[in-house]
Amino acid sequence: MKSKILVVGSSLKDMGGIVTVIRNIEQSNLTESYELTRVETYITGSVLARLHIFIVGLIRYLYQLFWNRPDIVHIHMSNGGSFYRKSMMVMIGKIVRVPIILHIHAASFDDFYNHNWFQKRYCQFILNRVDLLVVLSQEWKKYFSTIVPHRKIEILYNGVFKMEEQVSRTNSTPTCLFLGRLGERKGVYDLLLAIKKLKEKEVKSKFLLAGDGEITEVKQLLKDYQIEDMVEVLGWINVHEKEELLRKADMLVLPSYHEGLPMAILEAMNFSLPVISTYVGGIPELIQHGENGYLNEPGDIEGLTKSLEILIHDQNTIVTMGEKNRTLIHNQFDINMLMKELSHMYQRLILK
Repeated sequence: MKSKILVVGSSLKDMGGIVTVIRNIEQSNLTESYELTRVETYITGSVLARLHIFIVGLIRYLYQLFWNRPDIVHIHMSNGGSFYRKSMMVMIGKIVRVPIILHIHAASFDDFYNHNWFQKRYCQFILNRVDLLVVLSQEWKKYFSTIVPHRKIEILYNGVFKMEEQVSRTNSTPTCLFLGRLGERKGVYDLLLAIKKLKEKEVKSKFLLAGDGEITEVKQLLKDYQIEDMVEVLGWINVHEKEELLRKADMLVLPSYHEGLPMAILEAMNFSLPVISTYVGGIPELIQHGENGYLNEPGDIEGLTKSLEILIHDQNTIVTMGEKNRTLIHNQFDINMLMKELSHMYQRLILK
């Protein structure tokens, strides 16, 4: 008989990296050994839509706990409102004495944690109530070890389903892809400044920006910087469209200020793309500067421009770095391989 895992997280109809992680886990080989039941508590939309899904999710959560008791509750959590919503689930789960795994995906939990005295104390209270805290990288484990005992923290890297086919590209103009919410946190405004500098240097290239967010503001800056001929703003895209873009692009650029372990980077690596990003979150555990991509400090416009210019002008390096990334995915970030680690965590709590 399979052990029962109650998974709490965002709706799969929603967007973003957490949704991709939940979907990948549900489609992995983990389901061969465990019965996964999902309760959805959030979706992007109006206040009414968000309130409705949370209330329905809370009722379903209570039903599962009392009438279909799980062996483990696995909660996917970010910061902000997500933390407060999921903290209710944690406390209810502890009242009925079900083991709780809290899977932290927050990109800027440190800022959230230090916002004020009450929030800091509340975070400490909730995080120390769970049985296991799952984080996305060594860097985040080091950080959370200042809040929670080291023995209660485990690392589970995000993963993707490894591609067997090799992708080849024949773009006459090098194409750079940005995947993520358009806004300051993902560094899109820094990228626009870098593109402006590339145009001033007469570097021929094309940029595709895929994601929701501050689309109107970005389009206005394209006009202000006179780079409309170099940049296409695509808005939010579905899974199929994303795969087509990853096949088409020559590189991924994500100059973020805060990150956990971006699915966009892992997906780009899987499609044999080099990555230009920043020294934040778990990114340096994926990308080694000069080996399989280039990293700069957040806000370093000159460094970002230089990294882009180097790759745009060097097709051989694009191919070499891309192949290194594909190999890295196969060896370390294949979702089915990583699910063995999650299974060990489940068994540790079930047999406790």
